[in-house]
Amino acid sequence: MRELPIYKQHRIHITDLFSRRWLSTIVKLGRKTVPTRDALTDTVTRVPGEYASEDEAIQAARAYIDHEVKEAPE
Repeated sequence: MRELPIYKQHRIHITDLFSRRWLSTIVKLGRKTVPTRDALTDTVTRVPGEYASEDEAIQAARAYIDHEVKEAPE
């Protein structure tokens, strides 16, 4: 598992699988939120899908965060 710099108050973690596919998880920093359907806990969320490259996994995580931040109530 590799940890990347913080992006919009989220830490992105990527993991390579034996199948040469990549997974992304994100950890929300700060206060806890209501879990979504993709949430593993109230702060950790698995980004749906498996990705062909490390870069695709990172971009998917960032897109998921962008969507979450856009949709979050103020």
